[in-house]
Amino acid sequence: MIDRGRFRRIAAGFGKTRVVVLGDLMLDRYVAGPADRVSPEAPVPVVLVEREWDAAGGAANVAANVRALDARCDVIGVVGADAPGRALEDALCRTGALCRLAVDRSRATTVKTRILARGQQVVRIDREEHSPVPRSTREELSAHLGDALPGARALVIADYDKGVLSASLIGHALAVAATHGVPVVADPKQRNFAAYDGAHLLKPNRRELEAAMGEPARPDDPDWMEGARSRTGCDHLLLTLGADGMVLVSPGGAPRRVSARARSVYDVSGAGDIVAAVVAVALAAGTGLYDAVSVAAAAAAAGVAKVGVATVSQAEIAASLPQSPGAATPYDHR
Repeated sequence: MIDRGRFRRIAAGFGKTRVVVLGDLMLDRYVAGPADRVSPEAPVPVVLVEREWDAAGGAANVAANVRALDARCDVIGVVGADAPGRALEDALCRTGALCRLAVDRSRATTVKTRILARGQQVVRIDREEHSPVPRSTREELSAHLGDALPGARALVIADYDKGVLSASLIGHALAVAATHGVPVVADPKQRNFAAYDGAHLLKPNRRELEAAMGEPARPDDPDWMEGARSRTGCDHLLLTLGADGMVLVSPGGAPRRVSARARSVYDVSGAGDIVAAVVAVALAAGTGLYDAVSVAAAAAAAGVAKVGVATVSQAEIAASLPQSPGAATPYDHR
């Protein structure tokens, strides 16, 4: 079991490593205020706007979480030639990530606007495109990968099925990563699920894995889980199950369950981003896979206790872990 002392030893290597994130970038926009009355026009709450802000979302949120852990990060993706694209680049720059962005004038930047009232999401408004990006844009992303992967310690492919990640680009990313000895943590979507053959770690949720396998998932059946891992072609399979935790399957061993840590849940937005980022950073720092997943479970628990898509710091992860027997850590009094 991971405690604060062990986490401190693991986290000591975070600042010495670099992770590359490739995927669908999004701008998360928030509009928040009280909702003390119902509209006379329809039975819906009226939100009186008190605060508005923007944040990095999608693959950009994975990058923001990598930076929140003190690891260096190169983020590769596509934005439109529009105000949301500029706002997203600004949000990424504030995290300290190195932005390697392709500007596609043929499409708009993906924007997810969340309306919040009393700390709870009332409605989400999406502006997005799913059509594949042009070949020239894919070639620009490939060039960015070639520049970023040498010297990196992990690559995260964050797929949200918004048209940036084609099967050919995913295959190219896996091949370049393999050339440089960089392990790949992939968060897949159904359209390109088969393209992730050869990933070091594949991290689907239950719905995604069921769609790929064509049958209900059986996370408590070791044979079924190993069969799923083998069919996906990944080295390791991490099935995320929400409140039921995660199941890690590795070759030659029984599946290992990682329990979800009990916390008050305000918003599950971005929990998968946190898991992908923490696992990648921990692996990049030389941590064993099971310990990396255990740390990610603690980080996700801290993240869902926040409103909206959020990042989680080393101190917040430490605070969610049990105290080391007979020892204090630098996180205890923060």
